[in-house]
Amino acid sequence: MKSPKKANLIYNYLRRHIETGKYAIGKRIPTERALCAEFKISRPTITGAIHRLVDEGLLRRNGKAGSIVLAAPPPRTFTFGAILLMLGRQQQVESLFGFVGHELAHRAGIDQNALLLRDPSWGDDPNEPEIGTRYREIAKQFIQRKVAGIFLMPQNILPGQYVSATAAIAEDLKASGIAVVLIDSDLIRYPQRSTFDLVGIDNFSAGYTLTSHFISLGCRKIDFFGNTARHPTQQARVSGYLQALADHGLPSDPAAVQYGNLHSEEFVIPTLRRRKPEAVLVLSDFRAASVMRFALQAGIKIPQNLRIGSFDDLPMASHLSVPLTTVRQPAAGIGAAAYQIMLQRLAEPDLPPMHVQLSGELIVRESSGPGHAAAAPA
Repeated sequence: MKSPKKANLIYNYLRRHIETGKYAIGKRIPTERALCAEFKISRPTITGAIHRLVDEGLLRRNGKAGSIVLAAPPPRTFTFGAILLMLGRQQQVESLFGFVGHELAHRAGIDQNALLLRDPSWGDDPNEPEIGTRYREIAKQFIQRKVAGIFLMPQNILPGQYVSATAAIAEDLKASGIAVVLIDSDLIRYPQRSTFDLVGIDNFSAGYTLTSHFISLGCRKIDFFGNTARHPTQQARVSGYLQALADHGLPSDPAAVQYGNLHSEEFVIPTLRRRKPEAVLVLSDFRAASVMRFALQAGIKIPQNLRIGSFDDLPMASHLSVPLTTVRQPAAGIGAAAYQIMLQRLAEPDLPPMHVQLSGELIVRESSGPGHAAAAPA
């Protein structure tokens, strides 16, 4: 019995090789017997895939000698969707994912493909009550438009949740035959992995690198300030932070990870006064800007009394009151890698889930301050 899934795999494989010229016009493709042996697929399944290419005028069957390529197919064009959060902030602060979306649109345009870019967030709070409804509405629109694939940035995983509310949407898209590539974060709590492709930076390494930077400057009491959500990106950075402390012989205390509203002075200042850290890692540049502003207003000098480091390297990071040390996320690289993974997923839908982690780059500025003589580890 022929398997439609396997027949599609062979069809896409042969068509792609004809498109790229690996199987040139006038030359033979491998025989059906050879394809059966290579892919361990039945002869009727192979024959069905070849018949599709014959019907499209791309091949002529030539008996046991193998089919001959008659013509190259016209390039296939696709319409993609992208659901990315926080593209346009009310404060007009640049968004990392705005840059990712721009790169996705640029890459799609080069290939004469289309990208429909949507943002379900209407403000600065990615946990706003109606955001889940807007996610579902956008996904429904994309299904109705029969997009080929969707670049999806999941909703945060809230305290008490194990998976993102976006997981059900991703499954609906998959059931509709739409490829999904996750951007930045997975659908399930770190360190678990979902069954979807994922592109982002190596967040564990980013947390480790920034923590090691503060340790190299002589800091011994280093805290991590995070959001109340437990999304995998944040938790991977926390894991890297704790590992760096342990590897350098410092207490690796989960209590040093402070979760709260980092845009609230009522949370930030009492926490700094109580904890008295020498340095603090903040989840993102956008939140680090708030922490820095509150600290300066409270008379806490940066970096003399408190060193601050963050993640993203948005353009605003170098223009804060004290220019911000941060781990740069290569936004264009994330967009480019996600686009290539999408094309590969469409060409070979049965590949195992792929997780692409790009390297972040430590950008040292004034907020982390100069080094000083290191004390002996406690």
